[in-house]
Amino acid sequence: MFKIGLIAVALSLSVAVHAGNRIELLYSDLRFSIPAGFAAVGDIGDSQNMLIFRYGDELGKRFLAFADMTHDETLEYGCPAATFFEAVFFETAAADCDQTLIGAVHENFVSGRDVATWTQDSYSLAYSDHGNKAFLFVIGKDAKLLKIDSDFLDGESLKRIAEDL
Repeated sequence: MFKIGLIAVALSLSVAVHAGNRIELLYSDLRFSIPAGFAAVGDIGDSQNMLIFRYGDELGKRFLAFADMTHDETLEYGCPAATFFEAVFFETAAADCDQTLIGAVHENFVSGRDVATWTQDSYSLAYSDHGNKAFLFVIGKDAKLLKIDSDFLDGESLKRIAEDL
């Protein structure tokens, strides 16, 4: 019932409280500016910690997804998830992390991909374009790790989402 209420509030916000074509979203204690006009929103919750916006009527298409991976235990990283992904994108030393897994994830998200990295306040951000899907990782000094992905937004659009962290 709570999720239905959350969806109703989010949909009403998409109509009533946006300036122009953007909506302010507070997710995992961070502020994002997402495109307005989504058709549906879903919260997977539980250990997945995912919030998904759909921008159209076709299921599984034109989505924007946020995932809080700070406490991700789906893989054995050997170190905190944020430290692991910082090593993948920024090639920082991470002796405690699983080096084989770093190589595999680097191969998937960095090698042969359109990649951009930058810092913003106390966050490191990494963008990876896979052609039909783009990813933005937000890595905090406090071990926070968020993954934002979309099948219709490009790098500049994802960068704009996180410009007001």
